[in-house]
Amino acid sequence: MRDETLLATARAARSRAYAPYSRFAVGAALLTADGDLFTGSNMENASFGLTVCAERVALWSAVHAGCRSFSLLAVAADCSPPPTPCGACLQALWELAGDIGVIMGNLAGEVVRRSLSGLLPEPFGGVAPEPAFDAATDAAAEIWRLPASLRPIGYVRNEFNDRAAIQARYKRALSQVVIDADLEEGLHRLEEEKRIIIIGYLDRAKGYALKERRSGRGGEVYGVFACRDPRRPNHIAQSEVELVERQGPVLTVRGLDLLNGTPVLDIKTVLPPEEPKTAP
Repeated sequence: MRDETLLATARAARSRAYAPYSRFAVGAALLTADGDLFTGSNMENASFGLTVCAERVALWSAVHAGCRSFSLLAVAADCSPPPTPCGACLQALWELAGDIGVIMGNLAGEVVRRSLSGLLPEPFGGVAPEPAFDAATDAAAEIWRLPASLRPIGYVRNEFNDRAAIQARYKRALSQVVIDADLEEGLHRLEEEKRIIIIGYLDRAKGYALKERRSGRGGEVYGVFACRDPRRPNHIAQSEVELVERQGPVLTVRGLDLLNGTPVLDIKTVLPPEEPKTAP
């Protein structure tokens, strides 16, 4: 991942900050050695000592998700010079992430790059100790229950801003799927496909009912897993569409039933139908 992409993700993370006291929103993006991405923003409290910085929110989220090897941290805020992580964040990062690179940027385009050891030359303590329990045996039976972290690869661009507009004309309408420039190489030869599958994250869907009357199924009662209702335990959509053309990281498709701005999680090809087996 390019430094600029990681920094842009940190800037985006600022939008999730809870900073009613300082009015100073900070975003952080932490990249693991395996290429996974975790974000954080500062969380303030009326008891100021309970405030947690964006860097530690991202770090603790990553560690809780099972990650223990990291490569790069980006921090962004609206200040000049760009924000430097505080001593508490640097100490926490040293123990759990080691001497990683740190990119600091602001909204004006200023960028400063340092190593963590350059920002905290004499940290306290050494490397993180081993966990006090064996995760492989103590938690394996229930590990599937933990939420998974997914990184969008792009977003949808079209004229559909509400579900009513989609239902009226999506089958023939054109949409664009804009892929992160860092991932464009993964589209190599996709233009050879006539139809592809777009997996999206329905970020505006709220709540769900396991069983209710479904308007798309004639008003009859169906379970949520037996319909395409966007309100689901996980707000994920799978749409098979016609691939009209590809121009760099932008795909033009027909028949996409996703709202403008919907994050895209993945793209897959459509398996060809199996040819009927002939009797020997």
